[in-house]
Formats: sequence, C-alpha cells, structure tokens
Amino acid sequence: MSDETNTALSRRRLLAKVGAIAVAAYTVPALTTMSMAHAASGASSSSGASSNSGPSSNSGPSSNSGPSSNSGPSTSSGPSSSSDDCDPAVIDTADPKFCTT
Repeated sequence: MSDETNTALSRRRLLAKVGAIAVAAYTVPALTTMSMAHAASGASSSSGASSNSGPSSNSGPSSNSGPSSNSGPSTSSGPSSSSDDCDPAVIDTADPKFCTT
C-alpha cells in the first residue's frame, strides 16, 4: 500500500508543480506590463501651469490644383455574346459558343 501512496503523492506534487508553472506563466506578462505602465507614469518634476496663448490664427483656403489631364478613350472589348448563341456543353473558354453566365 505504501507504493500506491507514494505514487499518488508524487502525482500530486507533479500536478502542483505544473499548476504553479502555469500560474506563473499566466501572471508574469500581466505584472510586467503593469510595471511598465507604472514606470511610464511615474513621478516627474513639475513644470508649473501652462499659460493660455489663445486660439491660433486661420490659415485660409488652400490653392486650387486645377483640372487633371484627359486619359483618352478606353479600348473596346468587342461585342458581348447573347445567351442564345451559347452552348452549355462547351467547356473551352476560347470557344465563341462558351456560356459566360
């Protein structure tokens, strides 16, 4: 019976170690980022209150860039085939009888 008790205790110890490692792996990144945030917002020397300088002046409208140049006519793709001209049995896409829809 002592052998079974030792086996059960060693399993419990192993599970406890695995649990502790999992907890550490889960909490260390959270604690690290909290310390970084705390360090970033740490105490600094006070520079005093800033003075109110008032609103900034209006810069006005920007200049007009003008019209763009003409790109020219597009190339024609040719006439589209009507659904009456297509044959559903044709599987070659280069064949004029191929149905596109």
